[in-house]
Amino acid sequence: MKTMIAMLLACALAPALLAGNTLTGKECPNFSATRFINPPADGRTSFEDCKGEVILVKLWGTHCGPCLRSMPEVQALWEKFEGKGLHIFMVERQNSSEADIQKVYDSKGLTFPQVLEGDMGGFPGVGTIPYAYVIGVDGKVIFENNTGYGAVIEREIEKIKYLGLGKNDVAPGLEKAATSFAKKDYAAAREEAQRAKDKEGAGEDVVADADYIIGRVDAVIANLRKRIDAAKAERRYHEAIALLGELSGKEFKGMEAAATAADELKELKKDRAVKEELKAWDALAKTLEANEKAKSAADKKKNLEAFIKKYEGAAAAGDAQKQLESLGAEE
Repeated sequence: MKTMIAMLLACALAPALLAGNTLTGKECPNFSATRFINPPADGRTSFEDCKGEVILVKLWGTHCGPCLRSMPEVQALWEKFEGKGLHIFMVERQNSSEADIQKVYDSKGLTFPQVLEGDMGGFPGVGTIPYAYVIGVDGKVIFENNTGYGAVIEREIEKIKYLGLGKNDVAPGLEKAATSFAKKDYAAAREEAQRAKDKEGAGEDVVADADYIIGRVDAVIANLRKRIDAAKAERRYHEAIALLGELSGKEFKGMEAAATAADELKELKKDRAVKEELKAWDALAKTLEANEKAKSAADKKKNLEAFIKKYEGAAAAGDAQKQLESLGAEE
């Protein structure tokens, strides 16, 4: 299957753009991604989600030697700054299949996100790849070029004051709420922001920033809730349980959303059908581990077929079927 990134993207081999079309110094084009290899663990998949932190959008191709040689640098940045304010959106520009992209990721041990579907069309490149854009904490494109983005990212990361909040300055009296948010103490952040907002004589700037912080806390909860519901719908119960554990944890202590998540988690763990699905996912993990040591594609197929037959009807069997079909496509 060919990658389905919105075809606002220009062809990687198109004629070079005029220098006047540079994005540097301009507001970052709005973008969003809906499907990935290595989806962002924090669920932040758009410019709006990542605003106020550092974003790397890199155009590359599976048949581009310089692109492949640059991957270790991107991986090193990811290992250093994942969860610390860096968001990566890789965009393959040679119309390679998902399987071919996955091969590159597997062979090089890459763990950063690769966009497979979405609207990334605001980044046209200059006709050659690799090409990178860095978006700074102010939401503007601060760098674009083939190389040299690593040092720019290192410097820009240092400017982040309130990690995850989306802004580095708040009205006086809201610093504590913003700091709590950056520490992922979302219950305290919301409570402190509400207190500042309700304080007699609170100015318009305080009310506006308090509402902003409260809105960001609510957005974090809504994002977790969305991911939980998606995982449950697809019967990815290990993921659902982990996310429910997060939402019911100390970061949200005392909040209604946390209490609801705790009750839901309790019921999920007791459900017999869920237990069977979890058992199937665990068995699939062992099957895939065995396939890593298999001597031939035929042996891998045999292992997957046996798994599918044993766990017919389970979500993990459907995933195994896709992998079996992928093996057949590679022959």
